[in-house]
Amino acid sequence: MQPATVTFLEMHEPKKLPVSIPDTHFGLLLNPIPVHEYRKFYYDVGEKYFWLDRMVMPDEELSEKINADNVDIFLFYVNKEIAGYIEFVKEEKFVEILYFGLMPAFIGKGYGKYFLQWVVAKAWSYEPKWIQLNTCTLDHPNAIRTYKKAGFTEVRTEIHQRRVLV
Repeated sequence: MQPATVTFLEMHEPKKLPVSIPDTHFGLLLNPIPVHEYRKFYYDVGEKYFWLDRMVMPDEELSEKINADNVDIFLFYVNKEIAGYIEFVKEEKFVEILYFGLMPAFIGKGYGKYFLQWVVAKAWSYEPKWIQLNTCTLDHPNAIRTYKKAGFTEVRTEIHQRRVLV
């Protein structure tokens, strides 16, 4: 276990819509999403950042979470190749961007800003009062700065113990 500072962020006003990038599109995964398929996206995006929780979660519990009525999971494609994924949790008053990220091969190629803009616009399309997400000190070093630049504001921080592989 390793301590990690978790920063909780919110956005209370919609931002401008993203300009599309050629040869990209998004696809909604339809229920039921197989656990093994989900874990591949989750692990490919999060391995470097110690995303482990859903790798060790029992299959039945994970299946219930990812196939819940209030969850939407989209894949981001670049030239028909999976470049990232996003998981939204739609609550009564807000939408949480629960997991979001690019596959390693697409990091640093200019897709991140567009992907985040699309994610924010999609979250607002559910018509919540606000959207929220969190990041921690184990995530990409630019994550918090990128989220704040996109219009999120920090609402609190907490120290959590996180499992890491050494």
